Amino acid sequence: MSLLQTPLLRGLAGLLLGAALLAGCASQKLFDEGRAQLRSGQVDAGLAKLEEAVRLEPGNAEYRIALAVERASALQRLFNQAEAARRDGRRADAERGYREVLRLEPQHAMAQQALAAMAQEDRHQALVAQAEAAWREGGAAQAGAALERLRSVLAADPRHKAALKLKEQIDDARTREQAGPTALAESFRRPITLQFNDAPLRQIFDAISRISGLNFYFDKDVRADARGTILARSTTVEDAVRLLLLTNQLDQKVLDDSSVLVYPNTAQKQKDYQTLVVRSFFLANADVKAVSNAIKAIVKTKDLVVDERLGTILMRDTADAVRVAERIVALQDLGDPEVMLEVEVLEIKRSKLQELGLQWPGQLTLSPLPGSGDATTLNDVLNLRSTTVRANLSSAIVNLNQQDQNANILTNPRIRVRNKEKAKVLIGDRIPVITTTTSGTASFLSESVTYVDVGLKLEVEPTVYLDDEVAIKMSLEVSSLVREVLSKNGTLTYQIGTRGANTVLRLKDGETQVLAGLISDEARAAGNRIPGLGQLPMLGRLFGSQKDDDQRSELLLSITPRVLRSLTRPALAAAEFESGTESAVGVAAPRLRRAEGLAAPAAGPTAGGAAPLAAPAIATRPMAPTASTAPPPASTARPGAASAGFASLAPVAAARLYWQGPAQVQAGQEFSVIVRGSGVGHWQRVMLDLGYDAQALQLLDVRAGALFSPPDGNGSLLRQPDAGDGRLRVTLALPPAAEGAPPPRPVAGVASDVLILQFKALRAAQAALSISAADALPATPELALPPPHGLRLLP
Repeated sequence: MSLLQTPLLRGLAGLLLGAALLAGCASQKLFDEGRAQLRSGQVDAGLAKLEEAVRLEPGNAEYRIALAVERASALQRLFNQAEAARRDGRRADAERGYREVLRLEPQHAMAQQALAAMAQEDRHQALVAQAEAAWREGGAAQAGAALERLRSVLAADPRHKAALKLKEQIDDARTREQAGPTALAESFRRPITLQFNDAPLRQIFDAISRISGLNFYFDKDVRADARGTILARSTTVEDAVRLLLLTNQLDQKVLDDSSVLVYPNTAQKQKDYQTLVVRSFFLANADVKAVSNAIKAIVKTKDLVVDERLGTILMRDTADAVRVAERIVALQDLGDPEVMLEVEVLEIKRSKLQELGLQWPGQLTLSPLPGSGDATTLNDVLNLRSTTVRANLSSAIVNLNQQDQNANILTNPRIRVRNKEKAKVLIGDRIPVITTTTSGTASFLSESVTYVDVGLKLEVEPTVYLDDEVAIKMSLEVSSLVREVLSKNGTLTYQIGTRGANTVLRLKDGETQVLAGLISDEARAAGNRIPGLGQLPMLGRLFGSQKDDDQRSELLLSITPRVLRSLTRPALAAAEFESGTESAVGVAAPRLRRAEGLAAPAAGPTAGGAAPLAAPAIATRPMAPTASTAPPPASTARPGAASAGFASLAPVAAARLYWQGPAQVQAGQEFSVIVRGSGVGHWQRVMLDLGYDAQALQLLDVRAGALFSPPDGNGSLLRQPDAGDGRLRVTLALPPAAEGAPPPRPVAGVASDVLILQFKALRAAQAALSISAADALPATPELALPPPHGLRLLP
């Protein structure tokens, strides 16, 4: 049995060996093919071949190393190509390159970050485009919305060029117009003329509410007997309201686009009503402590948290104060200037050495020869003869030596250095100097080594100015090893020759300054002659030797600054801006701006002591002292009616409808919604098509507003039967005017109640009221329909 098994086992071993040899040949072939494909640019195919070779021979270290190296090289090459495409503006090619990198290496962090950065750039570009479109189309009315979009961009990227440029344009325009942002409706900026002399303050707000359609709500601590005086002609509702609040120690809080809350301007009320925001500032360049101190000193904010490790400032204050802090941070968080110094140092050395002549023996030494013994005796000295005296004569030397040497030593370093920082360049050697110390009590020796810098040593400290000039504090030293000096104790020291210059230069960007004149000129002459004969004019060279050594060296330095990153002088709109008052940081200063389109008042006194207005006026009446009030229905004043004052808007042909009602109600609650109109006081008849959510709202009653409910009761209201489908058509009409009576003129801004709707909330839902069509007589050239009025029905 063992005989049968032995050949069988041998055969199996041979097969296994052959398979291993075949696998090794196959893996080697795959490895070579993969390397060749990678060299030809076939990255995917080449890496696949290498991976297959590693799979066949997992223990082959050469294959594994080659696969790792080639994969890393391919990834780096693809990533560099994508980066180059991104720098050139070829975003599609860059994105394809990054995605190719991620296909080969899904966890490649740099490619993931690059794609995320490109996505963020796209979002920022879209926001900047939206802000620019809003600014171009809406002008000052949309400046606030445009700046809000730009703020979100600059918060993530404070150096976004397009956003900074657009923000600068908007700031310049707003500075020229001296207009502040507002969050209220367009009617808040309508032209108005107010004439009130010591009238109840709430009566004045009542008049403004009737004209502009704004709702004013009063805090319970606002005095009911407060009185005010205002004589404002051709200004805006916004400026008039702000001036009234300011002069009566009141403040406002905007609730929505048509509602304002009025409250006393006291510290406690400011805490109760002022909305505080939290803003994080990420500083890239400025010192976080210096910026935080500036915010504390100027904005007077107290809630400020500084993180020096991350370079962040966390601020909690009002929105106006945060805007001021943003501008302070933008002015201070600037990158440090940098300059490239191109330095060229040239050292020219010339030396001439000439040594000619015959140097005769200059010394003859005579010494007695020893006698028979080892020493010379006195008798030997007394018997000296020419044969017993040794003569030693020095050698005669013929000097025929002449040397000429020219050497140029050139260094051209480029030094990039930050503003007001020192940079040092050393081109040369560091020579060790050994110092030996011996203790006084025992024969103990210790050695210490210090190093001396020998060569070219250059130290510079630049200061970059706003006009692209650079002041350079420079120190130049050129040293060389002259000779070695051996002390009596055997210590080796060195003699070092040095030349240096210290100066301060102020150069323009790209200007070259040359420093020259560091010259060393040495001439040495030495002679070795036979006295007398060596002084002969021509024959002296035969009786002596002459050595002439001339050495001259000159050091030349040229320096050229190249400003790489400079400080930019901020525009006037950024460098100088209003910061509010001491008690209200960041709040825009009160102004009365001349509004266009308001008719000039006619001359002549009235019963109230004020001049009558050319435009129709609204006669106001005192309001009952309540904690809060909405604008009561308007009533048209008859000519000659006396009142505490007058308020009017300019007559225009346009008219508009808008909703007045709650934004949210409880389920099961009954409520009213009023359709109001501005510039509709001349209407004799109007037909309205309305819509509402019949599943969530139940229509209880429809009544005519004050415009179509005259005191004589001759107004009429017709409505279609309620089919329960959420659609309603209402026709309102007044009796015809008397013959010969002039038709009423449309007055824009005078608000009137057109229709009153009574509803009941059935269930919790989101509902809306809408006006799909309106037809009026006399016809109005421009009739603006309101957007749907949203209702939130609470459970």
